[in-house]
Amino acid sequence: MAKTVPITLPNGRSWSKKGDAIEHFKAMLGRYADGSRVLDASDIADLEALLAVYDSVVPEGQSTKTGLGVAHFERRLNRDHPGHTSCFFVVRTDGSSIDFSTRRALDVASAQTR
Repeated sequence: MAKTVPITLPNGRSWSKKGDAIEHFKAMLGRYADGSRVLDASDIADLEALLAVYDSVVPEGQSTKTGLGVAHFERRLNRDHPGHTSCFFVVRTDGSSIDFSTRRALDVASAQTR
């Protein structure tokens, strides 16, 4: 039987198992249309907290997803991946942007709670 690993983000949001966290972020993505900006304060807080966890394991010298700072988040069609799926993008304060995998970030979060 697989071990259930709880996930807790730095903003205090928590789930008793990773699958619930995945569903939370999947539902969040579903609330936005491609090309739209994330405006809900709770969604922004959750994405910022998840991004902080994700960036916490980036090796020194490599660029983080946050870069020089986060201006906002958007849902966009990601044409760089097979199937052209939609995902969250981090729009940085310098105007650059990069895709952000909530599942990969949740992998990092679950590894930190083991």
